Amino acid sequence: MFDARYVAFAALSALLVISPGATLAVVVETALGYGRRAALLTVVGIGLGNATLAAATALGLSAAIDRWPSALGGVRLAGGIYLAYLGVRGVWRALSSSRRIAETAMVPGTITGTDAGFPQEPAGCGTSSAPMVAETEKVPGTISFVARGAATNLLNPPVILFYVTMVPQFIGPRDPYLARALVLGATHVAMSILWQGSCGLAAGVAAEHMRRPAVRRALEGITGAILVFLGARLFV
Repeated sequence: MFDARYVAFAALSALLVISPGATLAVVVETALGYGRRAALLTVVGIGLGNATLAAATALGLSAAIDRWPSALGGVRLAGGIYLAYLGVRGVWRALSSSRRIAETAMVPGTITGTDAGFPQEPAGCGTSSAPMVAETEKVPGTISFVARGAATNLLNPPVILFYVTMVPQFIGPRDPYLARALVLGATHVAMSILWQGSCGLAAGVAAEHMRRPAVRRALEGITGAILVFLGARLFV
């Protein structure tokens, strides 16, 4: 099972995982806007999305794509719209005047509102796990962040193509197809969670320690613009 083909697949997966793309941009944008806990929940969703694609590949997703190639075009359109939506939302949050006003009055590291999904801390009790959020802004809950990550990869054509075209190439004619596909898929899922989780954690910690909220907003806006660009590319 863990032969030369597996080693080659693991090396290729590692290169693809660490390559910048829509998935990493979503994780970083989430970390900058909502903190490291939200980013890690998004990574959990990404892992679930990858696991779903891995299982679907093992059960014959490649054959389905070959039979209905137009389905991938529909996924491309939906993925482009979703990335653009996340990007526009990030840019809007970064430029929000109400958020800028709230940040000048709020204690760093404190989140208000019962929908935030993060534990509240009194002032002076240390650094929170999320940047400041305006009191008038409703912060998504746990399920929303997990769903964000899952949708990012389930609607990402490059990730789908990786599973349906690359994974079968590393399964030999004498290998048990289902077991081999699941092992290869699990390898990619584990690598993705480790890398995206590390990046999300690092970005979240960096955002929490930025003394100037304007810098964090600028980075969030830039990341949102990148998501809009990546979404627009899927329409081409």
